[in-house]
Amino acid sequence: MKPRWVAVLICIIMAAMFASAQQMNEGYQMGKVVAFEKIAANAQHMEDSGRYNISMRLGDIVYRCRSSASASVFVNWTVGKEFPTKINEKSLLVKNPDGQMVELNILGQKKAK
Repeated sequence: MKPRWVAVLICIIMAAMFASAQQMNEGYQMGKVVAFEKIAANAQHMEDSGRYNISMRLGDIVYRCRSSASASVFVNWTVGKEFPTKINEKSLLVKNPDGQMVELNILGQKKAK
């Protein structure tokens, strides 16, 4: 009977360790994509070709953001998807599933409905 309890206790301890390791992402909380659109390229300003307007919801605040990165960074980004997100002064730092950090410049914010 004791070996079973030891095995159960070890499983509980391991589950607690994994849960705390995921929460150790200092200052990160889950942010939800509420809007995502690519800005149309302008023939006169080709540097705007890889720009995106993204709205992220953190808690009860929706942040309107803009980012310029390659399309490969945003492959898995869709409305409703959640990512670990951290507020950093005038930007949001978002962790992609591949571990890459994406910086979104905050243009504005409003209280969610």
